[in-house]
Amino acid sequence: MNRLDGKVALISGAARGIGGETAQLMASAGAKVLVADVLDERGQQTVGAINGAGGQADYVHLDVTKEADWTAAVDAATSKFGKLDILVNNAGVFIGKGIEEISLDEWNRLVAVNMTGVFLGTRLAAPALREAAKSSSMAVPLSISHRLPASSDRSSTRCTR
Repeated sequence: MNRLDGKVALISGAARGIGGETAQLMASAGAKVLVADVLDERGQQTVGAINGAGGQADYVHLDVTKEADWTAAVDAATSKFGKLDILVNNAGVFIGKGIEEISLDEWNRLVAVNMTGVFLGTRLAAPALREAAKSSSMAVPLSISHRLPASSDRSSTRCTR
């Protein structure tokens, strides 16, 4: 038995990079994974790799800055896989400029994706996570915000229940 057998995970920013690797690792540990991203073609490739390796995955387009996209993603997880046990808020942007070089538009985009996206995902997934936790010994909402301009390459926030 694998550690995540029977669990369902929704992972934002899962088309590539850390999110894509997380999706593949969770699937290899037995989770059913909903890959969510704005990079539709890359997301479908990640799903293909997971399913090709014997895992179970599906894809949903998700702009983490849009409440309606989050609602649709959570609904997709629960309708496709029956529940939602794990949320990984992985989507993030890196601007790569110092405070004196970054424009207000770039700053607002960074805040919208890296902060508001995590807020929306956690808030909108919470009811489904809570429902799944009633019949499970494990509910792990995991939020990852990385590559903020005032921090090192990676900084993370973790909320474990």
